[in-house]
Amino acid sequence: MAKPISFNLAGQKLTIELGSKIDKRALYGNAKRIAEKDGQALERGLLLADGSLLPRNAVSSVRVDPDGSPIASIETLIDGKAASLQASSFDDTRDLQPVPLTELLSFATRDVYPITQTDVPAGLYRTEFNYRASYQPHDALVLVRPNTNTAFLLVGVAKQSTLLALQSSYEFFDAQDTEEEADELDFSMV
Repeated sequence: MAKPISFNLAGQKLTIELGSKIDKRALYGNAKRIAEKDGQALERGLLLADGSLLPRNAVSSVRVDPDGSPIASIETLIDGKAASLQASSFDDTRDLQPVPLTELLSFATRDVYPITQTDVPAGLYRTEFNYRASYQPHDALVLVRPNTNTAFLLVGVAKQSTLLALQSSYEFFDAQDTEEEADELDFSMV
């Protein structure tokens, strides 16, 4: 099921429809393993001290102070500063910035989402993406291929890489020593 996301590109509002994430299951398939006993599926749980089993879905967590009282609000700090909760990319309009195609070389992709319908012109664009509301959105690239109907949202981390040239030459073995050879040691002098 496609989910719409809105972007702002140079003052123009554009919409894309995001497909399901491409993962190993989509590429290679998967197998589900179910543990059974006497024809009945077994479930995970916690074994209590008296020998009874507490189902895993019966356990929840609550945040408390050292006295055991529940905490009403939780403050999240990032680098010592209070962080604010940012809305999901599906609920908010994000900015798109065109970037050169070489940005793709220094981008460590974690998740890939196909874009099923897009109004974005062909090219590579930088934005931020978070599937759910979170304190730190992820870096993302929108790649729209020219003359085709293929486009992808790449989510990951933009790394700082310096590309000096398209080729690298190594002269480890071809380099000749320009210094004069030192006199060889004669162990008979010792």
